[in-house]
Amino acid sequence: MTPKLLTFFRLLRQQGLRLSIAESLDALHSVGQVGVHDRELLRLALRTALIKSQADFATFDALFDRFFSIPRRRRRRRARQRPDASAGTGQRPTPQTHGNPSLPTHQKPQSVPTPAAGQPSPQDQPHPEAQPSDQTQVLQTLADLEAAWQQQVSAQPQQAPAELSNNSTHAVHTRLDRDFPPDQLADMYKEVERLTARLLTRRARRYRRAHQGRFDLRRTVVHGLRSGLEVPFDLAYRRRHISKLRLIVLCDVSGSVWQVSTFLLKLVHTLQAEFTSVRSLLFVSSMVEVTPLFRRMRFPQDLPTLRQYPNLNLFGYSDFGRAFYQFYQDYLGDLHRDTVILILGDARNNAFDPQAWTLEDMRQRCRRIIWLNPEPRQEWNKDDSIIDAYAPFCDYVLECWTLEHLVQAADLLLQP
Repeated sequence: MTPKLLTFFRLLRQQGLRLSIAESLDALHSVGQVGVHDRELLRLALRTALIKSQADFATFDALFDRFFSIPRRRRRRRARQRPDASAGTGQRPTPQTHGNPSLPTHQKPQSVPTPAAGQPSPQDQPHPEAQPSDQTQVLQTLADLEAAWQQQVSAQPQQAPAELSNNSTHAVHTRLDRDFPPDQLADMYKEVERLTARLLTRRARRYRRAHQGRFDLRRTVVHGLRSGLEVPFDLAYRRRHISKLRLIVLCDVSGSVWQVSTFLLKLVHTLQAEFTSVRSLLFVSSMVEVTPLFRRMRFPQDLPTLRQYPNLNLFGYSDFGRAFYQFYQDYLGDLHRDTVILILGDARNNAFDPQAWTLEDMRQRCRRIIWLNPEPRQEWNKDDSIIDAYAPFCDYVLECWTLEHLVQAADLLLQP
């Protein structure tokens, strides 16, 4: 019965119904509990386990009726041969001991007379067995559906996964610092959402394991002894508390890194529910907090509004030392041991004072500092790049010019 149920699940997916693997397993378990003898009970069990929306009930019921209906074939009497057409009646077959009629062996088939003018020939007259009944049509329809589905399934493993893998691989390794057409830019933002959702799913599994905890044998035995029972029924677990962190984003939005900065902001915007609070500050030469706009921001629709934010001068010279000193004066008191600082910038300081000591004081007050550089590593510390002046005070200094780099940074952000 299991192969037939799996075939039915695939048929439901082909008709547009969304079925997950977990729901399919639940349905198989339900069938194992209720059995297959009661057709109505089987239908209700499968519908409860598989269908999530009431609007899909009609589609499910129709497919169930077609797939699990076994039409009963009517018993047809064999056509009686007429040895003498001119007599108008045929000879009855000789009855046998088993009750099955059969023709005498000594009789030979008679020639069929030529019909008179105006009368249809026996070949033109429809035979009773040649007319398909409604049940035969239903069986033929199901056979056609099953054949089409088998053809589609056999073609999917060769085409769909390969195309999806190529597209995803191409998107993950695409450079983010180049110009994208508007439609392709929107697709890249959606790709950031997809990769982030996959990362959050993995994090959710980690939370479930931490919430359940590990089995604690000692506490289980102690509870059993206190209860006075010979067999301890209350199992004790050693649970691990995972608390959310605070995030502060310091993002360089100068012209050379603007494109990568928008992707980082999109990543943080998608992850902001995973933190207790998220504060976003942009800078070229001075810090400007854009947290109110960032909380309700839409990508890429609100990017022009971000570029025109008050007091944000996008046409100045990059000055990391000045921006860090301003943050040191205005925001140092907001740092706590549960605060993570995320910095994105190429560290090209235009020969200004780096004031790296400010970053050292910031590191002493927060949990960790992650620096993302939107340039390839071979371009670091060339010309006016001074990334080595800030690297000793950062826990991580990473490249960030592809979506793969962004996902790695997000994984570091979500670490407890």
